[in-house]
Amino acid sequence: MRKAMWIVGMVLALLAGGARATDAGEPIYGGCVDARGAAVPALSDDQLPAVVATGIEAGRAVIRYNPAALPRLLPVTRSFLFAQACARINLGYPALGELDADQARRADCAAADSLRRSGLLAAGAQPALEADLKLAEDEWAWVSGPRRGFALDACPSGSGRGLYGEPAAGQPGWNACVRACAAPLYRCQARCAAGRCADCESAYASCIAGCGAP
Repeated sequence: MRKAMWIVGMVLALLAGGARATDAGEPIYGGCVDARGAAVPALSDDQLPAVVATGIEAGRAVIRYNPAALPRLLPVTRSFLFAQACARINLGYPALGELDADQARRADCAAADSLRRSGLLAAGAQPALEADLKLAEDEWAWVSGPRRGFALDACPSGSGRGLYGEPAAGQPGWNACVRACAAPLYRCQARCAAGRCADCESAYASCIAGCGAP
């Protein structure tokens, strides 16, 4: 089974750590893996002229994000845009260049599906997310992909299933193991500005591998 694309969304929203993060109104960054299951570094970059951007550095895909870009955006919108960037890489699309409309739509749907199943996008929150994504002309420069609408209810059911591997709620042993791995990962995100997220995520990947299959 392919590893979770949106590991932090899975762990921190489904489990107690994630509840605290979302209650605090914080977007969730990090925990992305590519189509082969390799960790994708997530780096905070306050000079980035985008909310989230994918790229290639030292021969590998990376995701950079600017928490200060478009300050009007809701935390769930920032989580969605990060999940969409991660979906792009996980689906095997190039990290550089523009996606076409179909590719962007598939990544949008995969991101929304992941957030719904991880508990970050409740039914009542989706209208606010879609309204927040009605971008002004000048705001599109800060968001990747072609100009498009975000009618997430039109996405096929289970668009991201098979991409993320989130566990069912009734798996207490697996959940407890993942919770123990997730706590240090979430604390480690504070060091992203120093470019150390890759170390955090590799430690998490080693930890979660010991939890076995969900």
